[in-house]
Amino acid sequence: MHGPRAAPPSSTSAFPRNVVLLVGDGMGPSHFAAARLLRGDAFEAGRFPVTGLVATASASSRVTDSAAAASAMATGHKVNNKMLSVDAEGRPLPTLLELAEGQGRATGLVTTTFFGDATPAAFAVHTARREQVTGIVDQLLASQVDLIAGTGAELFGRDGLPELPAAASKQGWTLITEPAALASAPASKALAVFPSQKNDVDVPGARLPTLARWALERLAKDPDGFFLVVEHEGTDKASHENAADDLRASLRSFDETVGVVADFARQRGDTLVLVMGDHETGGLRVVAEGAGDVALEFGSTVHTGSLVPLFALGPGAERFVGLYENTEIHRKVRALLR
Repeated sequence: MHGPRAAPPSSTSAFPRNVVLLVGDGMGPSHFAAARLLRGDAFEAGRFPVTGLVATASASSRVTDSAAAASAMATGHKVNNKMLSVDAEGRPLPTLLELAEGQGRATGLVTTTFFGDATPAAFAVHTARREQVTGIVDQLLASQVDLIAGTGAELFGRDGLPELPAAASKQGWTLITEPAALASAPASKALAVFPSQKNDVDVPGARLPTLARWALERLAKDPDGFFLVVEHEGTDKASHENAADDLRASLRSFDETVGVVADFARQRGDTLVLVMGDHETGGLRVVAEGAGDVALEFGSTVHTGSLVPLFALGPGAERFVGLYENTEIHRKVRALLR
């Protein structure tokens, strides 16, 4: 399907210096099938040499929510739905991002939705209730994360949330609220917050491929390496809404982002890249060709218990072949972070 590619540079170690986790929220097998059809020969996840299948049930349900799914990947523990990286008694569970920070690595969280939403928050926040937005924001701004990008600018200054400029300044963040200001952002304590978009599609001027490249350029300056989570939430929100056009746009954007990160990894040879869904949303089916586009049908407006695909590239990728629980992602990555 794809033309020949130059061989990647050989890694000097079996262990990665950098790890990038790319999450297409809500993306099950049919979402990746649709992305492959939409992208054709440009389908980036299809170039990855290793594939796996991941089971996603949470501690409290056969059908997980995003909080429990991200927490399982972040901590290696099954938690109840709505919990963010805490056990049943509310005790914090260490995350991969915190482990990376303890090793001196730079860290980043990038998403197309509110930056305090469940998937990015699970890697840096500990709370029994994902609805505790004010507390989640407080924890994120007080964290040691080097770079955060997402939306939700309009949420601040009301409903218990502080004015964002003052809150960011208090914790030493450089706040970016316009895409044009991304280029001048520092390599550490950079907080990019844009207005929320319908169905969490890309922010105009700051699409997810652009944000991923921006994050990579900055985090790569750390000689100890980095750990980065990049999420497209539009794949989930559009599936909840059964909004096929927005889903197609988000699937294209997510796979373009996969390409940005994969190119970075291939050029360096020291970066492990994992691409996956955290759960399936919408009971998606790919059906007969529509009028010039891939026709999609939905069987649900909620999450389902489907297995989700995983694609791996880089040092340690071979460990991710097979069928396993989402908690194994934490264990496999942790074993590689030396």
